[in-house]
Amino acid sequence: MPFGYAIVVLLVLIAVVVLVRALRFRPPVRAAAAAPLPMPPDASVIAEKMAAAVRVPTISVHPEHPERQEAMLAYHAELERLFPRVHAAMERTVVNGLSLVYRWPGKSPKEPACIMAHMDVVPVEAGTGQDWTHGPFSGDIADGFVWGRGTLDIKSHMVCALEAAEWLLDEEFTPERDIWFAFGHDEEIGGREGASRLVEWFRDKGVRFSYVLDEGGVVNEGAVKGIDRPLALIGICEKGFANIRFTARDEGGHASMPPKHSALGRISTFFHRLERRPMQSRLIPPVQAFLDVVGREMSFGMRVILANLWLFKPLFLVVFGAGRTGNAMLRTTATPTMAQASEAPNVLPQKAEGVANFRLLPGDTGDTLMAHLEKLAKGLGLTTEAIQLDNPSGISSTDHPAWRRIVEGANRLYPEAIAVPYLMMGATDSRKYEPVSDNQYRFTPYHIGAEDIRRIHGTNERISVDNLNRCVAFFRYMMQG
Repeated sequence: MPFGYAIVVLLVLIAVVVLVRALRFRPPVRAAAAAPLPMPPDASVIAEKMAAAVRVPTISVHPEHPERQEAMLAYHAELERLFPRVHAAMERTVVNGLSLVYRWPGKSPKEPACIMAHMDVVPVEAGTGQDWTHGPFSGDIADGFVWGRGTLDIKSHMVCALEAAEWLLDEEFTPERDIWFAFGHDEEIGGREGASRLVEWFRDKGVRFSYVLDEGGVVNEGAVKGIDRPLALIGICEKGFANIRFTARDEGGHASMPPKHSALGRISTFFHRLERRPMQSRLIPPVQAFLDVVGREMSFGMRVILANLWLFKPLFLVVFGAGRTGNAMLRTTATPTMAQASEAPNVLPQKAEGVANFRLLPGDTGDTLMAHLEKLAKGLGLTTEAIQLDNPSGISSTDHPAWRRIVEGANRLYPEAIAVPYLMMGATDSRKYEPVSDNQYRFTPYHIGAEDIRRIHGTNERISVDNLNRCVAFFRYMMQG
């Protein structure tokens, strides 16, 4: 067979394989919709409790703000008032003075489950209070929403879980396994005095969980361009987190007689290299699992690529990585965020500092990051200091009973949604629970769009009353498993 003819035959065979794989890469046949989850009998109850929770301004307790402890302790008392059955039926422990643990004894010795959240909220940015339609700690119920700081992040997760337990206790329900609730008090500033101490407490008690359910993904429309159906984003892992400080030193002096490269100039050169030479992009298993689900809903052209990554992977990495979301899913990201040098325009700085924030892709570590930074800084005479460096989380199983129950619960709440495994870009307290559980899932089933996502940590944070009731129904379903 002539060589040219053989090449043509090979190309035709490849084209046939690519086409067949793309045609077969379609959504699975949807099963008949399961019965919707039962909603709470009184839709107004959870709204009133959410509003009361918002009115206690539980801004993260920090050594520089010890006065905030009073609000956190007041919140403890408010929880007792709002959830009397929980406090009568469960063992409550205060850990490290401000974090809370509840144990709901079950009927069997099965490995327990843990529902976790955090009680603290971020402060309201100075000068923006007047921009709120309803006060940030008003807890107003208006236009079908509860308004205020913490409604989306993430008092709703905690309040709805406790309300689900109240509902079940009212029905004299006893869970099959022990259910623990763990609520830290400083997640928004790193969780070192809250979640970390809670995990130490569990380890000392010999408690190990079948799974942990924390905040994280939500039900969202528009998460992936070209997909009309909402996605129920269930986090199975998190990127790592690092803040690194870079320092350059020089003799200083008058700006009229500068050196060839000033201290600030060397910091700027380094940041330019940092943005131009990112770490290698990679397609990790959780992202591949995500694409395997959502890719089947995309246009035929995208299905051709995603069904044939064995052939088109290099092209996919370039195209998908060109967008901000795709780039964040494929590599460790680096973002220069702070710089400081001279205090006067005509004075050369003796010291210039810059800080960059990094989000580490699972598979990268602090060591690989620091090695990359060392290469970029070569010849610039910089010193490097890790202000904070947390490695990526492990990857939780999508073949675990808890995963299947979360997916089923999401589908019964939102039949039109697609449940997908999800790599979380942000950090939660759940990664700290790896010493006491192999599986941490990150999902709160409220359904919000891009407008309300922007309200998280921002102005006019709010949550719909309908979403609150759906969350109560979901947590009730999880506790019955």
